[in-house]
Amino acid sequence: MGTDYLKAARGIRKVSPVVTVAAAATPENLYLVSVGATVGRTVIVRKIMCYSVVGNCVVQIGIGLAPLVPIFPFLYVINLFDTEWMEDEIPEVELNQNITVQSDILGVQVQIECEEIGT
Repeated sequence: MGTDYLKAARGIRKVSPVVTVAAAATPENLYLVSVGATVGRTVIVRKIMCYSVVGNCVVQIGIGLAPLVPIFPFLYVINLFDTEWMEDEIPEVELNQNITVQSDILGVQVQIECEEIGT
């Protein structure tokens, strides 16, 4: 009897660019869903990586720019610690929209790995 930490791939894994939050409490694009040829694509966040050199902070990942609608609970990032959440620690949420991020302080670096599904 084993534990299933990694789910079988349903799509292609892609990584977002490293986004440095430019303004506190202001959502900005983190991951843009690729445009499919025939069918709209969906995306599942599989890994979240955050790093802060400007202080402890709270990061929110969600959809929408005005306002951001969170898809996960608050993520707490401790100053000078490389913080990662793997796919077995993240609720599986399948979206068909771009993913956005915001933090309560500026200067936090955020990157995600996603699985894109569809053609």
